[in-house]
Amino acid sequence: MKRLLAILAQRCPVCLQGPIFRSLFEIHKHCPHCGILYEREHGYFLNSMFIGYTAGFLILIPSAFYLYWINASIAFFSIAIILETIVIWPAVYRYSRVLWMHMDQVLDPRHAEEETTVTGSK
Repeated sequence: MKRLLAILAQRCPVCLQGPIFRSLFEIHKHCPHCGILYEREHGYFLNSMFIGYTAGFLILIPSAFYLYWINASIAFFSIAIILETIVIWPAVYRYSRVLWMHMDQVLDPRHAEEETTVTGSK
């Protein structure tokens, strides 16, 4: 339950308290609370793209089916899907990264103490 709340609040996958994002699209390099390095390796967030593609697809498909069902014109269909994509993109971007970080933490756990001894910072 704590992990689910941390995902919804976009908090650190290790301590479940520190914020992941510094601004709308910028991620902290380290957790402000426990000091863990968020990006484990170069290309770490590549897997979050797959989560983002899947989430975007699952969100846009019902709209596309509805627009098809009401027999919307191609122009209206295109504009509606493009606008919906623009509106949902920031949330999909953020939550795909947060979900990936939490999934990775569950599959390959690490602790804040390990990170601070390796990097020498907290």
